[in-house]
Amino acid sequence: MTNQREKNDGQWPEGVQWNLGFGHEHMGEILWRCDALRAGRLYQRSLFATREEAEEFVTKMKQVEPDQVFNVEAIKASTVWN
Repeated sequence: MTNQREKNDGQWPEGVQWNLGFGHEHMGEILWRCDALRAGRLYQRSLFATREEAEEFVTKMKQVEPDQVFNVEAIKASTVWN
């Protein structure tokens, strides 16, 4: 019997989960980064495979968190991982 903790030591890539939604099958060289800002400071950063997913996320979050400002921008996937 092995200890489960020994199997998953939390190191890359097992310790990180990338939830890129339904568009993850169509990923290309471009990702969409959505930054949520509150009082001018970064509150949350999310990555999406398509612009539509990012915009849908912003629409839902604006209803829940009206005091946050959202910024969606395209970034190269190579800047996140290679």
